[in-house]
Amino acid sequence: MNRKEANKAETRQLILQAARKLFFEEEFSQCTMRRVAAEAGVSAASVVVHFKNKTALMEAALAEDIGRIWHSALKTMPARGPLDTRIKHIWLTMFKFYDGNRNLYRELLSSTVFTLEEDTPALRRDIDNFLNFLVSVIEEEKTAGRMAGDVDSMLLSMSLFVQYFGVEVMFFRDPAMPPEKAAEMAQLMNRQTLTGLEIN
Repeated sequence: MNRKEANKAETRQLILQAARKLFFEEEFSQCTMRRVAAEAGVSAASVVVHFKNKTALMEAALAEDIGRIWHSALKTMPARGPLDTRIKHIWLTMFKFYDGNRNLYRELLSSTVFTLEEDTPALRRDIDNFLNFLVSVIEEEKTAGRMAGDVDSMLLSMSLFVQYFGVEVMFFRDPAMPPEKAAEMAQLMNRQTLTGLEIN
């Protein structure tokens, strides 16, 4: 990496650190790109060079924490037991994490979900990583004879994830819903989908 590239990378990190700090301290709607630039000690133009809008900046600033929690949830998922119970561990981990700053992550979800994939690469990466992980778990279930061999592993993974996402929407819309209730709801939906696929 030459000096110019190093300076650019350093500026990007300063912007991300400033954005993350401000997003946690202030209302997202009140936090402007200029405010982030001032906090980072760079020009407003520098922020736009690295992030074309506030949504892209927000996703990049929060992606590391979210990715870390996803990775931790996957790594610590129980190795044994009914599949819906094991996956519930992931859902509960994520709901508890989001509950730590529900307003901020509600804003992230509402700002990114319907944007183009190219504009939210971290979100796409996390979803792909999860789906691929779940495919491997389902393949293990099939190999062990606990699930029908003709199940489309990717399609089933997507179905289970979409159910979680549906509950996630309800979770963010209802401030009174505790993480445990949300995780249980997702588990029940997953269990219903898995009924008839698992071989006991």
